[in-house]
Amino acid sequence: MTEIKMENEAECQDGVCPTCVKAAAEAQKNEEAGFAFLLALVPVITLTFLGQVGLL
Repeated sequence: MTEIKMENEAECQDGVCPTCVKAAAEAQKNEEAGFAFLLALVPVITLTFLGQVGLL
């Protein structure tokens, strides 16, 4: 993951500068991709658990 660092932190105090907006958009994209990956693993985890317990 790439870190976006501000050159002058004093310039942005309200979070609406282009750097902050870009960082927020990238964080949202990464969070969405991570959630989709975990959601895709749920069926595999469920079937593995039920198989190990003997319910399948």
